[in-house]
Amino acid sequence: MFDENVEFAGIKLKVDPINRKRTDQSDNVMAVFYEEQPFTWEFSKPYIAKALQDSNGSIDFLDIGCGSGVFSILVSKHFPGSKVIALDKSARAIEQAQENAKLNDVRFEVKHELYSEDSFPPKSAKVIGLYPPYHLYPEAIRDKIPQHARGGSDGQDEFKNQLQIANHHLADGGVIFFNQMCLGDDKDPAFARYIGKYIDGNPSVVYTNVFPAMSTEDFLRGVYGEKHPDYVKKTAEETPMVYYNVGIIRRDSKGEIKEVPHSVDLRGRSWDDRIKLHYEIAQHEYK
Repeated sequence: MFDENVEFAGIKLKVDPINRKRTDQSDNVMAVFYEEQPFTWEFSKPYIAKALQDSNGSIDFLDIGCGSGVFSILVSKHFPGSKVIALDKSARAIEQAQENAKLNDVRFEVKHELYSEDSFPPKSAKVIGLYPPYHLYPEAIRDKIPQHARGGSDGQDEFKNQLQIANHHLADGGVIFFNQMCLGDDKDPAFARYIGKYIDGNPSVVYTNVFPAMSTEDFLRGVYGEKHPDYVKKTAEETPMVYYNVGIIRRDSKGEIKEVPHSVDLRGRSWDDRIKLHYEIAQHEYK
């Protein structure tokens, strides 16, 4: 959680520790946790490889909200010759992505801008990576939460926004891979019902639960303790379970929503680690 130097899958990164003091002008670059970036890569890599081979897009990989540049570096390393473009609205993220690219002896284009429909040509990307913020918080403390964690009080606003934009850029035969913590009911995460509203062409979604679903109330109590009781109660009543997922979206006209098991070694990581992470993020309310 506090490591600034990380190595996995043949790459090395410099990142910010989760408790780094930040300002609006110098926001944190998200740290690396095994159940996040490494897990996402292990699960998504076969789908990425197939899309790079089958899709007709002119851009191999769009890395949206690139942060440290981790996925741009992974694609560049594991699929040499790929046309990779990394984008982030944070100047600090752009700086770290460029430094990490040099550290790993790879090159890719980096764009410092807010992601929009005008960022890239229509249907140009074979693979798009989305890992938007999903920290859960009362709207009253929004401005205290670091931008890399600020995705709306239910953690879904920025994911929906990015899906709507990525819909314009996804090439035929391409895929979107995503990492997301999502509220839901006792059957499935909410995104299983709304992704089809944002991605045209009756897409299919295959996803895995990194951990088994957890009680929303237990999760939020672990993060906030006795603070914000009204928010905790309302959120838990409306969406009693919280899920932590990695998923793949394919525009294949089949409209299938499928949960699949995974065999990725979690190396002992669990919901307890996620709670500790989000507890640290929540502490920015008091800094």
